[in-house]
Formats: sequence, structure tokens, C-alpha cells
Amino acid sequence: MVNPPAIRPLSAADAPRLADLMTAYRRAMGGPAEAMTPDEAAPLIERAIAGPDLLLLGADCGGVLAGFALAFDLPEIISGGRAGQLDDLFVLPEARGSGLARALIRQLTEIGTARGWTHLRWLVPQDNMTAKRLYRSIADPAPWDSFRIELTRRRSL
Repeated sequence: MVNPPAIRPLSAADAPRLADLMTAYRRAMGGPAEAMTPDEAAPLIERAIAGPDLLLLGADCGGVLAGFALAFDLPEIISGGRAGQLDDLFVLPEARGSGLARALIRQLTEIGTARGWTHLRWLVPQDNMTAKRLYRSIADPAPWDSFRIELTRRRSL
């Protein structure tokens, strides 16, 4: 990459480009194949702009939105403070290996440090070895496992 990426909060004007990124992300994660529209992306941007609990950052590379990170500022019960939860991070395939994911995480850690977070945590698909290599180089593995209940096929509780 010739110029370093500009990591910045997304604005309403980014909705069309974010919709394209979110479509690519959903497809990569095995989600719906239908393209998202700017009208579907706009409420997420509006919510991030409206309050401090949702962070939506974009990686802008020469006018191309090539990646995004969606994170939450959450209460952290054990410490009595707050923590960051990185929920989604995506970089376009053609921009991978350029440092965008690292730059997005770096920006979140800077925001978190300023906000007094105890830590930044995130999940990664078990089979995403490329992402795991990056994450192991910048973070420590968490001492817990992840579980979920698929609400469309819920088991008896």
C-alpha cells in the first residue's frame, strides 16, 4: 500500500460503500447472498453516530472503503469498568495483507485506552487460520470458549 489507510468513523455518506462491504462480508461468512442496500446500512451508521456505545470504523484507502470494524463499548462486570467487544471485522480480499485489519484494531485499542476499557475482546471463526495468525501476533488467546443458541432452530431450554 502506498499511503497508509485512513481509519475513521463512518458517516451517512458512506452508506452505499458500507452496504457493498457488508454484502461481501455476509457472503464470506455464509450468510444471505442478496445484496444489502444503502437503506439497510444507513441505520447502523446512524446508531453509531448517535451514541458512544456502538463504534463503526472504516478503512479508507485512496477513496476506497476497503474494510470496516463494528465494536461495542460494554460494561465489564468483573472489573467494574468497561470493555470493548469487536463484533465484526472485514477487509476486502484484494486488500488483505495490507495492514488494514491491524490498523482497525489499533484504532479500537486507542479509543478503548482513552475510554478506560479494561480490554478489547473478539471472536474468530475456528477455521479462519489467516485471521488467527494475525490475532496471535497482536493479542493473547482468551481463556474462555464461545457458545451460541441459534434462535431460528432453538433447542428446548
